[in-house]
Amino acid sequence: MKKIFLPLLAAGTVILILADAPRAITYARDAMSLCAEVIVPTLFPFFVCANILIYSGVCQSLSRAFTFCMRPLFNVSPAGSSAFILGIVSGYPLGAATAGELYKNGYITKTEAERLLSFCNNSGPLFILGSIGAAMYGNIRYGAVLYAIHIIASVIVGILFRFYKHKSYIAPDTVMTQPVKGCGEIFSVALKNSVQTILTVCGSVIIFSMASRLMLDLIPMSPTADALLSGLMEFVTGTVKISNLTLPVMQKLMLSALIVGFAGFGVHIQVIAVIARYELSLLPYFLGKALHGIISFLLMWLWFSKFPITTAVFSPSVSKTAAAASACEAVAAAVTVFLSVVFSLLFYAKKRRFKTPL
Repeated sequence: MKKIFLPLLAAGTVILILADAPRAITYARDAMSLCAEVIVPTLFPFFVCANILIYSGVCQSLSRAFTFCMRPLFNVSPAGSSAFILGIVSGYPLGAATAGELYKNGYITKTEAERLLSFCNNSGPLFILGSIGAAMYGNIRYGAVLYAIHIIASVIVGILFRFYKHKSYIAPDTVMTQPVKGCGEIFSVALKNSVQTILTVCGSVIIFSMASRLMLDLIPMSPTADALLSGLMEFVTGTVKISNLTLPVMQKLMLSALIVGFAGFGVHIQVIAVIARYELSLLPYFLGKALHGIISFLLMWLWFSKFPITTAVFSPSVSKTAAAASACEAVAAAVTVFLSVVFSLLFYAKKRRFKTPL
């Protein structure tokens, strides 16, 4: 089944393209415009900065602050904190790739890597704050709430999956180290990796957006159902469609939380490609992403039940100038929300020192 799924998917896409080539070209052009106007401007600079932090050793130093709580919370050896931190900071699919590399280099066991896959592969802050909050809704606060809930839901999933194969062997405490590189080499590697990552992201957006729209055209459905199914296929396209729905903004943000938490099959294909060489089970990953989406939806509902938005319906008429002007505010909000989640997690871990299963 695994060997024929991708060829069948590719063959079905080719048939859909040949059946309606003009529409397929239009959909591909729309996806490319989305990448050029939203994805690349908001994500590429962050990818470069995140890679500089990674290869300069800053993230590895930051991950050491989490070493004392990885076992109590997630039943993973301290080295796994690197995958968790990088997954929060850099977005898809760096968290999953880091978990695989940790297992490959002997820092964690296979079971620990599979536990990490369930919760460490998350959307980056600048996409949620910049692309969704600033560009799609014109309000960075919406993005800040969505990002905080996204990370909290990830932590909850990680705590739930601490019981996955809980009697398996746990690797001894060790922390991933990063060799020191010169400034020129760091920037060169960061730029190269960022270009590869943004091309992968944009390529995934284009192919899955085009294929999902062609497929959904064959099925009559409401705009809301169309947006949700599009998000399940490719979460960037889905969040854009959700933002354009004529629904109360609270409902749109709850649906966005569900889609971003689940990530969509476009991201899942990237993770499958990254993890294939490590021979890790992907069952925890898929279950974790499904739970992540559901928990995010419920947390967003709880948030709005306490702090409702008074605006009934949001009109997505945000100028590109206003969206671009919000980029600096998005970065500041990303740092604020991230640090708030970090300190909350550290405080919780200090208060709860329950025993780790053998």
